[in-house]
Order: sequence, then structure tokens, then C-alpha cells
Amino acid sequence: MKRLFAIFAILAALSVSDAYAQFTVEDQTKTTSTGNVTLQNPLQDMDISTEFSSAARARMERLRLRKERNYVELSLSLQGSMTSYNDAWLSSSKGGSNTMSILGTFGLKHTYTFQRFSNNTQVNARYGYNRQNYTTEAEDSKGIWFKNIDEFWAQVQPKLALNDRWSYTALAKFRSQFSNSYKSATEQEAEHLKSGFMAPGYLDFSLGMDFASKNAKFPIKISFFPLSGNAVIAKNSQVEANFRDRGETSWFGIDIDRKILFTGGSSIKLEFARGWGKNNWLSYNGNLYCYYGWITNVGKLSKIREYQDYLDAHDRWVAGGSIEGMEPTAVPRHDMLHPTVDWRNTITIKASTYFQTQIMFDLYYDKALSNDVMIKSFISLGLTYTFKNK
Repeated sequence: MKRLFAIFAILAALSVSDAYAQFTVEDQTKTTSTGNVTLQNPLQDMDISTEFSSAARARMERLRLRKERNYVELSLSLQGSMTSYNDAWLSSSKGGSNTMSILGTFGLKHTYTFQRFSNNTQVNARYGYNRQNYTTEAEDSKGIWFKNIDEFWAQVQPKLALNDRWSYTALAKFRSQFSNSYKSATEQEAEHLKSGFMAPGYLDFSLGMDFASKNAKFPIKISFFPLSGNAVIAKNSQVEANFRDRGETSWFGIDIDRKILFTGGSSIKLEFARGWGKNNWLSYNGNLYCYYGWITNVGKLSKIREYQDYLDAHDRWVAGGSIEGMEPTAVPRHDMLHPTVDWRNTITIKASTYFQTQIMFDLYYDKALSNDVMIKSFISLGLTYTFKNK
């Protein structure tokens, strides 16, 4: 009996040991502690402190910074005027007279600002035609289209602010025209061509300082450029041929045998833009640029005097009868550079969001082109569209 009891006790002990081994194989996350079962959560050991990142949030932040640092203004306008008269208003019985003018303008302004640095880019273009009746040799009235305005310019002006008014600045500006210009409406053949694209073209580059007034009633900006350079470019074979046929020795201030002329000097630029009334229904925009190539004048002063002395001697030789063999020895041409003035004024009256009247007055003086002051004015009513990003 005792032997049977011993065998039974051994079998009972072996059965308990097998049950414990089977329990630990099925679920290893369960442990026993002082006879109790403890469950372990695997998520408790996971590091969830990583910051949540959103692609949409990053994209919105980039858009916010882009809008904060960039200002864009785009303007388009198409304006025109028309007058018509019948023969009752005219002394001639050949019929009425009709006049039509059309002007298209384009303007783009982009300003990038980041801390103390800013960069202003501007592109402007104007192109206009007018139609007017002219009487031909046969005394027939004929309407002729003639270009009256044609210009474009682009400039870049970076700045590094010293304070809220003064900045270091630089300026690079290029200007020319789109198409050919002729002597008059009735003279528009190749032999009448007087200017064209890149004939002339102007490139200005300057270094200096910029002052901006903080007075909202007088928001003037003045740029002083002690060091300035100017390049005049003339590249048009037909225009050059016409100048040569007229016996000209220079074109647009450049010797007829050359295509480009560099000069150095100083310049100043003034800008004023302000609006009045609700939604700035009345606004004025003025821009004045003056350049004087005094560095070039000083550098070749002796050659300028030598050429002037030759001209005086030549005039005395002609006045004395142009005796053969007594003519003065010719010297290379060198002229004194004169100041260049470019003053542009625009008054805008907004009748509504898309209709406006513009009064433009431009004054330009460049002795290389003409000894007279050139004046251009235009009054028009038409459509306009302006986009601003803020």
C-alpha cells in the first residue's frame, strides 16, 4: 500500500510540472509573482515622444513665408481715343477727317524682402499707334497708321538697409524699343528708318545710397549714385546705312564705325508715388533720372580740347577760302558729354475698378539725339487691370 502511494505522489508531481511548462510556452508575456499572474503591455515600452510632422502644415508655412517676403503687382491697360469730323466742319470738300489713338501698357513690380535685404525688380512697356487722315498728291484723303509711342525698360535695384531711411543700393537698367521708327506717317520706307530695336539701346549701372521718406504725405525716394556707368548700343544695319547716306559721322552719340560706347560719371534718381481719396481714385507717379558722364569728360579732356581746336581751325580755313594744302590736320572726334535727363509723369483717375483715365507727360533730353528738349504727352481713357498679391 505504501508503495502504491509513493508511485501516485510521483505521478502527481510530474503532472504539475508539465502544466507549468505548457503555460509558459503559450503566453510568455505572463509571469507569476508570489503565486499571482501579471499581464505585461508591450506599448508601455514604446517611445511616443516624437513630434508629429505634417506635410500640409509645412507647405502652408512655406506659402506664408513666400507671401510675407514677396510683393507682386501686375498691371495691364488698353486705352484709346477717337475723333471724327464730317465735311461740314472742314474747309475742304473732300470729306471728313477721322483720328484714332490706341495705347497699350504693361507693368510688373516685384519686391523681395528678407531681414535687412530687399530687391526691387520692375518691367514696364508702352506701345501706341494713331491713325490720321492725310491728303495725298492726288488730293485724296487716306487714313494712315503711325506708331507714336514705343518703349520698354527693365531694372533691378537691390538694397541693404542701414536704418529705416538709408540703404546701400545698386541699380542696373536696360531700355530700348520694340520696332522700327520712321521719319513721319507718310515716310515709312526703309530709307526713312531712323531707329529700331537696339538702335539705340541703353544700359545703366550704378552704385550708391538710397533715401526713403517715412512721411506718408510725401513718400519720396532719392537714390544717389556717385559711381555710375552708361553703355549706348547701336546695332541695326539699315539704320546705320541711312546715317551714312546722310553723311553723318556719328549715330546716337557713337562714332559711325562703332557699335557701343561706354562712359562713366554720376547719376541721381527720384521717385514719388502717392494716391488720394477712397481706394486711391486719384494717383500720381513721377520718376526723374539724371546722368552726367563727368568721369569720361575728365579722362579725355585733352582730346576734347584738341578736337575742338581742330574744328575752330577748320572753320578759319573755310572762311579763308579753303586754300588747298593749307587745311588743318584732322584729329579723332571727341565730344564733351552733356547731362541726360529723363522725367516721366503719370496722373491716373479711376472711374471704376476697370476704367481709368491717364494723363502722361514725359520730358527727355539727350544731346546725342537732339539739341532740343523732347516732350511727349498723352491723355486717354480705357480699360485697366491690376493684380496684387497683398
